[in-house]
Amino acid sequence: MWLGDFRERVNLSLYNSKNAVLGLFRWSHIVVALSMIGVLIYYYGFPQTPESKDFLIRLIEFSFLFYIIRYFVKIVYDYNPLQYMRKNWVETIIVFLLIIEGVTYNIFGVILASKFFESIGIEGFSDFSNLTIQLFFVAYVFMEMFKKRDFRQYVKIHPGLLFTISIFGIIIVGTGLLMLPEMTQPEYTLSFIDSLFVATSSTSVTGLTTLDISSVLTTKGQIVVLVLIQIGALNTIAFAALYLLIAKFGIGLKQHDVIEDFVNDSSFLDTEKMFYRIVKWTLFIEVVGFILIFLLIEPKGMFEDTTDRLYHSLFHSISSFCNAGLSTIPNGLMNALVVDNYLLHLVTLGMFFLGGFGMVYLFDIFGVRSLRNRMKYPWKTLRFDTKITLYTTLFLLVLGAIIFYIFEYDKSLDDKSGFGALITTLFNSMTTRNAGFSTVDIPGLSLPVLVFFLFLMFVGASSGSSGGGIRVSTFAIMMSSVISTIKRKPHVELFKRTIDNELVLKAYSIFVFFIVGNLIGIFALLVTEIEAIEAGQFQLLDIIFEHVSAMSTVGLSTGITAELSEGGKIVLIIAMFIGRVGTLTVAYLFGKQVMSRRYKYPKGHTMIG
Repeated sequence: MWLGDFRERVNLSLYNSKNAVLGLFRWSHIVVALSMIGVLIYYYGFPQTPESKDFLIRLIEFSFLFYIIRYFVKIVYDYNPLQYMRKNWVETIIVFLLIIEGVTYNIFGVILASKFFESIGIEGFSDFSNLTIQLFFVAYVFMEMFKKRDFRQYVKIHPGLLFTISIFGIIIVGTGLLMLPEMTQPEYTLSFIDSLFVATSSTSVTGLTTLDISSVLTTKGQIVVLVLIQIGALNTIAFAALYLLIAKFGIGLKQHDVIEDFVNDSSFLDTEKMFYRIVKWTLFIEVVGFILIFLLIEPKGMFEDTTDRLYHSLFHSISSFCNAGLSTIPNGLMNALVVDNYLLHLVTLGMFFLGGFGMVYLFDIFGVRSLRNRMKYPWKTLRFDTKITLYTTLFLLVLGAIIFYIFEYDKSLDDKSGFGALITTLFNSMTTRNAGFSTVDIPGLSLPVLVFFLFLMFVGASSGSSGGGIRVSTFAIMMSSVISTIKRKPHVELFKRTIDNELVLKAYSIFVFFIVGNLIGIFALLVTEIEAIEAGQFQLLDIIFEHVSAMSTVGLSTGITAELSEGGKIVLIIAMFIGRVGTLTVAYLFGKQVMSRRYKYPKGHTMIG
């Protein structure tokens, strides 16, 4: 009882100074966080002398001390400290770890976490932990900035524009980081165009590169690529999170249909909960993939060291699930150490299948609540949109596998066992839809397979996923429309449901925009690469394949990416960016909003076909 009275008297005595003190720490936090961004960039991006390194480490330690003081000040000023600690449990854990590490380092000269990881064969954990903690607090300050301020009175922003700006901003930051001296090997210097290309490919989770990131980039540069992949993928599959910002900036009812192109309408009003659910599922799947890949990679050659094996496993888990197709292994999955590791290929296949399937649909199939409801009510089935995505995806997977096997069984599959041939067939059928990984020589594939791969890349992955293309739901609706037209049905039908005419028109609009975008891009590539084409270095199919792969954010190539001119690289950068943002989003941005849609002109008729 006396403790409660004491706490109440403390709260009363601190009440008058609460807003001023917390406000001071809030603004100081912003200054410290932004300063630490500069310190971290300089520390990791430029060569350091022992003296400069020691000075920068002291600055980082000062920031840790600031975070600790700030945390306890907030505890003191909070009316319910225990509830605050439970609510901000991540920050609480990090602060107490900082205290423990600070005491052990300054008294005994050792960092406990580093010692522990070094004892199990993992070196260099200290720098990684410092960077992780700093990034956490930097992210935390930006979350607080947007969470506690209402921007609605200042500006209204189109949701498609916000999504586009966010992707563009990530690319620009990534480009700048990749150009830092410490991001590349000493004998290499990245040009602005190559840095922009890699940053765009990573953020758009495409996988095309003008350089071999396994040999040109240092571990620091590869980590930048990995972060771009993760952020770029989450920015796509978790657009619901951006709606939290949109709520702050303000949005009109006319723009709601644009939002629903990114998030499922059933979760539209619960976007914050949906975002955290997406993040949790993403991290869970990536951790499971990381463990499986680590166990399947044989500890020999470049994987002999445990730390290296852990690093490559983590990179490939994230790259696979995010459908990036980038690899830290020379020659990727075609490297001699892993080319015959079919279980590894199977895990990778499973990862990019799930990543390209779409989180909203994974929730419907594997979510605990959905499974419980289907068990309790047997008459309940998968949602309509989940059925479209699942069945169309499986249909295209099987169709692609059949085509690949028919034309490649005596070529790419000639020296493989039955199980190896099966995995290779399924892998290369699915990778064309979103992933960009390859276990066969793409330029050496037969012409029918390459042409069919163009079709699969054009269709792409599922809506709401990290993949690209026109999306499988668009393809399914268009095919249903064709079938309904042939059968002279007045409405488009699919799985015993009538498809709204507005949805059909939107599907055809996406198809037309994607066709036009590819035609313009291919024409531009033909102009920029005319000399290489006339010299016989590039074929027409190479140009078409490269651009469709870029705009569909797939990442497969016939091997011409690094040989492109700067103009050609710029064309592909634009294609990857548009492919990530979405052609329909770009159309929304430049399209004029009509004042009213509640009118109808007299019917017109003309001959068709």
